[in-house]
Amino acid sequence: MKIKFFSVFIIQSIAWSLSICIQTFTYGADKLDIRGKQLFTMCSSCHGQNGHGNHDLLSPSIAGLPEWYLINQLKKFRSGKRGAHPDDYAGLKMHPMARILDADTLVQNKSKGTWKYTGEKEILAISEFISKLPSKQPKDIIKGGDPVKGKVIYMSCMGCHGQNLEGNEALLAPPQVYMEDWYMLEQLKKFRDGIRGNEKLDQYDPTSKIYISAAQAMAMRGIVKVSVSTEDKMKNVIAYIRELGAKKASTALNTRGKKLGSIQLPIPKNRAPKDEQNSTSKPEKK
Repeated sequence: MKIKFFSVFIIQSIAWSLSICIQTFTYGADKLDIRGKQLFTMCSSCHGQNGHGNHDLLSPSIAGLPEWYLINQLKKFRSGKRGAHPDDYAGLKMHPMARILDADTLVQNKSKGTWKYTGEKEILAISEFISKLPSKQPKDIIKGGDPVKGKVIYMSCMGCHGQNLEGNEALLAPPQVYMEDWYMLEQLKKFRDGIRGNEKLDQYDPTSKIYISAAQAMAMRGIVKVSVSTEDKMKNVIAYIRELGAKKASTALNTRGKKLGSIQLPIPKNRAPKDEQNSTSKPEKK
């Protein structure tokens, strides 16, 4: 099954790489949306035409995720900070896909002794496009789980992911309103087993500009090991998240800087419109 899965994926990867890389594109402030739509064709074969995911391909829903979260995860996949563990079958397929984005050169800052990418417009373009896609409540797949018991467990998650599943940009904790139950179960197991959140893989790296610190990754692993160490406990907390998510989604407009129940989600400060960024505070002449 795994051999067939990866054989199909390798063929798709080659086709996507050729189709994307042969395109030339001149960027402008008004063309990020156009390029984002073009690049999304690379994602849609796994994540779906509307970004709502495909369980058979172990591809989660990504539609409507915050732009800041998408940017950070794409950088992590591209640099190998995520999806490089040999047991992360789903993550391994994202690594080459993310590397297709922005064939940047690395420039060294000799005064600081650091390296950085010269540009990341494709990551910004595709993240912005995906964040605007309408979110959709997923179909629950996992059987079992007690939301009453899960509510108690979620107290350990609330500090980062929020009382209403709204997430937290400062802590890089994603919202969970539209997150699939099967995906949450897989990720909790990966954190527990050290496949994700390994401090040796998650150190801050100025070259790849990864903003999550080892302390945050280790905290996630620690919480999972202490509070959600068994599959039964995982299913309980997931049952609560899905129950609360369904309630919040009924009043939510979307998850990108819009109303989410009574919660106002933040728009990333560095993604203000260009005209707004370049504006001055000089008063208008009358």
